[in-house]
Parts: sequence; structure tokens; C-alpha cells
Amino acid sequence: MGKKLLEPITIKDMKLKNRISMAPMFTKYASESGEVTDKFIEYILRRAKSGVGLIILENTCINWKQGRIYGNPIAIHDDRFLPGLNELTKRVHRYGTKIIPEIHHVGRQVFSSNLEGRSPLAPSAVKSKVGGDMPKAMTEKEIEETIEDFAEAALRAKKADFDGVELHGAHGYLIQEFISPLTNKREDKWGGNFENRCRFAVEIIRRIRKKVGVDFPLFFRMSAEESSPGGLTLEEGIKYARVLEKEGVDCLDVTHGNYESLKHFPMQGDPFDQLVYLSEAVKKEVSIPVIAVGSLGFNPEIAENVVEEGKADLINFGRELLADPDLADKIINENYEDIKPCIRCNECTGSIDTGKYLACAVNPELGYEYQGKLEKTDNINRIVVVGAGPAGLQFSITASSLGHKVTLLEKNDYIGGLTKIASIPEYKNPEFSALLTYYTKIIKKQGVDLHLSTEADAGIIKEFNPDLVVLAVGSKAIKSPVPGAEKSEIAVEKMLDGAEDLGKDICIIGGSGVGLDAAMFLREKNKNVTVLEMKDEIAEELSPMLGTHLRELVAENNIEILTSHLVKKIKDNAVVVENNGVEKEIQCDDVLSAVGFKRLENSELVGELESHGSKVISLGKGNGCGHIMEAVREGYWTARELKCYL
Repeated sequence: MGKKLLEPITIKDMKLKNRISMAPMFTKYASESGEVTDKFIEYILRRAKSGVGLIILENTCINWKQGRIYGNPIAIHDDRFLPGLNELTKRVHRYGTKIIPEIHHVGRQVFSSNLEGRSPLAPSAVKSKVGGDMPKAMTEKEIEETIEDFAEAALRAKKADFDGVELHGAHGYLIQEFISPLTNKREDKWGGNFENRCRFAVEIIRRIRKKVGVDFPLFFRMSAEESSPGGLTLEEGIKYARVLEKEGVDCLDVTHGNYESLKHFPMQGDPFDQLVYLSEAVKKEVSIPVIAVGSLGFNPEIAENVVEEGKADLINFGRELLADPDLADKIINENYEDIKPCIRCNECTGSIDTGKYLACAVNPELGYEYQGKLEKTDNINRIVVVGAGPAGLQFSITASSLGHKVTLLEKNDYIGGLTKIASIPEYKNPEFSALLTYYTKIIKKQGVDLHLSTEADAGIIKEFNPDLVVLAVGSKAIKSPVPGAEKSEIAVEKMLDGAEDLGKDICIIGGSGVGLDAAMFLREKNKNVTVLEMKDEIAEELSPMLGTHLRELVAENNIEILTSHLVKKIKDNAVVVENNGVEKEIQCDDVLSAVGFKRLENSELVGELESHGSKVISLGKGNGCGHIMEAVREGYWTARELKCYL
């Protein structure tokens, strides 16, 4: 891999040590009123320490009453936030990293309940299709006040010793709402033709320059194309970029879309470089630096090539830095095999959307950086872990990092449990295969003694003379409890054996992520697939964005989805279903069950081990199959807090 990504670059008077930029990502780590917290500072510092050249702070609120996104973003609308913001910049600067805030107004993409009952503001009364109440068209006075809010926020950024400021003019928020013909239906000087639709952004830039001067670096995050009917086209997006450069913007952070088009979050099955065409198109038309976005940090070579080929000057790493905060350091030191991959499941955004802190499916330390790194224990124990699924793997990795001697027993001839199953469909194979490769290499590097194809019983476990036994045996897929269930097979088992003995027409019972993965896999085998789901929606358990994305993939692959269809009986070549009180038969060659999982019973093994004086911990709560994020978290925290069990 080349070194272009690691070359320094200067933007105005701001010199970056490399071209790796941490993308702005909403965390909810601020206080309930928007102050910087220790939790937030340590989260940011962890990435600064790894060597990123630039950190762009999350959507930083310029007007708490009217412009705040749901929850609690970092705030910059009042001078009382300066001490906390300055503490953040001082600490980041110790590591030679530059930092700028992304100042933001939510516009129409918010519910009135988040604004104490006030209507959202927008250029026109055009309601978002995906989130937000009907907005109020802004008055001239409200437009002027908002321009001043942006300018004052930029000035505060300068006072707090940030190295510059970025305007969030993308993703369907207020500034983009003015440039987009989809959301701007005004007939005054703020709408209509292209020049008028540019006016709001132009006036904000001019006002900021009056406040902070011409030397303070000004970035602008823009959606170069919306990909929504009636929205901003790439042709107009490029014209917009030229206007922004002319008005004094120093760097363009080029992204895509709004929350109705979603492509600014490339997900499983999407090309990793699918948004690079936007930065490339803009860069050809401007002379200022351009930032490319997407999933370019999944494979650092992709990011390197984008810069090397002149398609962008910097690369935003977002979710990749959530999964592995040391990503920049590993790239700098060419430790590519140690990179923990983002699996593009969007549980990060899903956690935010469901009212929780920012979280990551594969990094249980995210948000807990303030607790410090793992430290070696003086009380070293011999630990046997049974089960090499996500929980058992994460426990083993964490316990060995603490200095314990870990033996890992797995009954299958592979590690990963259901993660292995998840790697089978082509659309998500890159992410989950990379995760399995990471686990394979890290457990070896950590000195975990792995035994595959080993059915652990009390006798085998005792041979290792453990001080502690950890049972992470997981769960087993079950069949639909209906008459004729014996005529069906388990979907995940058929995925493992390649489904070579199945007929042409397949019915899958269950429209969860597992059922849809099986359907996608069978379409690769040129099978005709019908998914039967008794609820009125499929993929309900997935993060909102991934669920929407997977439903689109399923439709594109011509998989028939029958929701609100309750399976009543399985026959030799048909499934009897009930829909709206009417029964009918669906003909098929084979039936696969994807209705859920039952946790494996281990009470007998626990009793036998304890009767011989062994200390035993069982990982996993409740009945059924847990989510990978839950499994990884439990494995990590059980190991980190092991002294509570010994």
C-alpha cells in the first residue's frame, strides 16, 4: 500500500499531519443540556491518540430551542459552553491532531416533541417522509436570526481554540433544505431559481467571514446529489460547489443524499467506494481540498487509492473508527491484520435512533473509553471457555489481554457461531469474513489455546485443571411448532451445507434477518424463494437503517415476501397459511424454518462441574439467540470484571 493517505496537507493555515479525518457522528455523550462531558472527551481523545489528522466534531447545535436534533448533541449556542469546548480542544491538540466542530441546525427533520411543542423550521412547509412533523415556513426574521446563530457559533468555535469550523449543509438538514428544490418551494429571494436557493448558505458564509476573518478555515459539508425525486441533482450540486468556493469555503466535505435516500450510510451489500464518484466529480470543478466519504476505511487500500488517484484530498473515516479506535495507528504502522472491521450493520445509528448512547456491535469499549485501557492482573487464572461464538471469543480475547491463561473449546470445526452463518450470503460476506479473520488472528496473537471439533464435557474440561469455567454455548435453531414440522429443515443448517439437495421452489418460514439471509443465499443458487412472516413487517429486529436497506435488497432480488401470513401446517409439497382469516396452500419443493433459536441447556454440566469444586459462569441471558452486540458486550464486561467472580 502506498503512503499518499499519510502525507500532510495544509488547508488555509491549518496543517494536518495526514489525510485521515474522523467523520462527525452523533453520540449522545454530551450532557442533557449539551455540555461536553468526560465521557465525550475520552471518546474523542482515543481517536486523537491513534493518529488521525483531523477530527470533525458531531452535529454541534447552534440553536437549542429550534435547531436541536433529537436527544442531546454537543452545543455551541451560548458562551457558557466555551470552557468545556476549550478543554476538549486543548486535550486533542496534545496529540498533534486538529479539531473542528460541525455546526448544525436540524431544520425539518425533527418532531415537535423534541422542540417543546414548537413546529420544526424549514424554508417551506414540506414534511419529511421519514422523520419529522410538518414544518413551518421560516419568516424573514427567522432566517436572519438563524444566519446570525450560525455566525455566532463559528465565532465561539474560534474562541474555544478550534482549528476551524464546518457548516453542516448536507443530509436534508436546514442548509440543504434551502438549496434543494425538493424542500424549497419559496417564491421570494430565498427560493425559486438556483441563485436564490444558494442565498441562505451564501449569507451564512459571508456572515461567518465577517465574524472570524478570512484566515479561519471554513469547511462545508454538502450533499452533492440527493437521489430523491425532485431533489438536488449532481449537475446542480457541482454548480453549488463552485459557488461555495467562490464565497470563501476552504474545504468541501462531499457526501450524499438526505434521510429519504439513505445512501450516505453504505451498508452490507453496497460497494465500499459507492460515494467516491461524488467527491471525484466535485474535485474536478474546484481548486480547494475535497473530502471523500463512505466505507473507505474498511480496506485502507481503497482509501489510499482514492487519494492517490486524485478523487479526493482527505478521507472521512466514520463507523470504522467506532469499531477500531486505533485504526489510524494500525494504518500508519502497517498493522493491517490487527484492524477490527466495521461490519456495516448500523447498530451505531440504530442505538441513537432508539434513544440510546452511540454503540458498536463489535467494539464494546465504545463510550467507555473514560474507564481506561485494560491493565494486566497480578492474579492470573487458568480459564476454560466453552463455545467460540461472539461472546466466547470476546471473553477469551479480553481475559487473555488481562493476563489470564485461556483455553477455548469449540464443538464445531470453525469459530464464530452464528457469525459464521452470517458470512455465507454474498451480500454480507466481506464484512463477516473480515470479522472472522480478525478473531482468528487476534486469539492466536493473544495466546488463546483454541481446540476445534471438541465437544466439551466435565471430563474434558477437568483435564485442563481450570480455576474458572465460562460457558458460552449459545443457542440452537428450532423448527416452527406446527403440524408437519418434521417435513421442514433448519434454514441455517442448509446454508452451512450449501443447500445442494434442495428443489427449485423454496418456502422460508420467518422473515427475520436470518430468514432473509437464507433467502438471499438461495437466490444466489437460482432458487425461487417465498418468505412467510406472520407479522406485518420483516427484519423488525434489525437496526432501522439496515432493516430498510435489507428490505430493498430483498425486493431487488425478486424474493417474494408474504407478511401477515401465519403458517398452519406443512405438507409434502406445500405450506398451509392463513391470511386475513382465509387459508390457502403455497406450493413448494422444500420448506426451511427460520423462526428462532432456543438457548442450549447447560444446567447438568454446570452441576457436574460445581460438584467437583469448579467455579462456573454462564454467558447469555434469556431464551433464544442474542444479538451479536449483546454477545460481544457480555463477553467483554464479564472478562473485564472477572474479579467479581473469582
